[in-house]
Amino acid sequence: MSVTPTLSISCITCVQQGEEGGNNKGHESPGKIRLDSFVSAKPYGGTGGGPWDDGMYHGVREITVASGLCIDSIRVAYDKDGELVNADKHGGDGGSVNPQIKLEYPDEFLVSVSGNYFEAPWAVSNGRNPVVIRSLKFESNRRTFGPFGIEVGTPFSFTVEDGGQIVSMKGRSGFYLDAIGFHIAHAPKKKLFRRVKGAPYGGTGGGPWDDGMYHGVREIAIASGLCIDSIRVAYDKDGELVNADKHGGDGSNVNPQIKLEYPDEFLVSVSGNYFEAPWAVCNGRNPVVIRSLKFESNRRTFGPFGIEVGTPFSFTVEDGGQIVGMKGRSGLYLDAIGFHIAHAPKRKLKMHGTCNTREGRCNCKREVSGRDEIERFWGMPRFQA
Repeated sequence: MSVTPTLSISCITCVQQGEEGGNNKGHESPGKIRLDSFVSAKPYGGTGGGPWDDGMYHGVREITVASGLCIDSIRVAYDKDGELVNADKHGGDGGSVNPQIKLEYPDEFLVSVSGNYFEAPWAVSNGRNPVVIRSLKFESNRRTFGPFGIEVGTPFSFTVEDGGQIVSMKGRSGFYLDAIGFHIAHAPKKKLFRRVKGAPYGGTGGGPWDDGMYHGVREIAIASGLCIDSIRVAYDKDGELVNADKHGGDGSNVNPQIKLEYPDEFLVSVSGNYFEAPWAVCNGRNPVVIRSLKFESNRRTFGPFGIEVGTPFSFTVEDGGQIVGMKGRSGLYLDAIGFHIAHAPKRKLKMHGTCNTREGRCNCKREVSGRDEIERFWGMPRFQA
C-alpha cells in the first residue's frame, strides 16, 4: 500500500526533531511557517544502520545517487545564503553512480520524493533481512529525475503542497541507504511555475518522459496515422528557442508544424482521444495509446490530428494561465500525455487613435495592460466643456 502524505505548510509553526528523526510530532497553528523553522516527518524505510540528518538549508541544489540492487548511497548539496554546501555521503561504496541531478535553484526546487523499500534477501542483520531503500525518484517544480534503483517493494511518496519545497534530508544508513526523510519550508519567493498534479492522459505502456518547464510553447510537430505516432515540442526559454526530444516512433505522416506567435499567443488547452490499439500487443494485451490531439491557443485552434475515436479527454487552464511544458509516456507510439502550467505572459497592448479635443474626447495612442485598462482609457473624456 502506497503512503502519500501531502503536507500543508501554511498551518504548521514548527516540529521538534527527535535524536533519530523518527519520533517527531507537529504542532499545528493558524500561523505561517517561520523562516527559521521546518517540518519534519518520520523517515521511510527500515531501522538498520545509523541515523543521519543533514540539517536545514535554504534549498536543494544537487543530488548524487549510487544504486544497484538497491540504493547504495545518497549525497546532497544544498544552498545556504547563495553558497553551495556539500553534505556527507550516506551509505556504502557499492553500486553505480547515476548522472548527478542539478537543480536550477532558486527558480527550480525539490517538491517530491518517491520510491520503494523492501527486505534485502542478500543481507542479514540480527538474524533478519534488513529493510533498505530500493528505488528513488525525485521531482522538482519543473522536471522529474529517475527512477534510480529497482521499483520493487513497498512504495512510498512524499509531496509538499504548492508554495513549499524540500530543503534537506535525513534518514538511516550503513552499507546501504536504510531510510530517508525530509525537512520542508517555504519555496523561494521568486517561484513562477506550478506543477500539475495527476497522471497523464492515456495508457501505461512505453517509457516515461518529461520535457520540463519553460516560459512557454512555441512550436509543436505531430506525426499521426491510425493514432498519434510521435510529438516534438519547441519551447521558449529567456527568448531562445529550445527543441525538446521527439517522443514516440518513426511511423506515419508529419502534419504541418504548429507555430505560435509567442509571447502574444500561447497554449491554453489540449484535448483528444485515447484507445486500445487492436494492431499492437504488449504483455498479451492491446496497449492504450493516444489516438487524436487538438491544441488551442488564446487565439486559434489547431487540429484535430489523428482519428477522433475512443475515450475523450480535455485539459484546459484557467484564465491567466498557459501550458509551459509537456510530459507523458511513449514507445512506438505516444502512449500518454500530461502538462505543466504557469502564468501567461503579461504583455502591454498598444492602442492607436486621434485626438478630438473639440468634442472633449481623446483617443490618443497610449500603452496599457489588460482589457479593463483598455475599457477605462479608450475614448474617455479628456477635456470638460
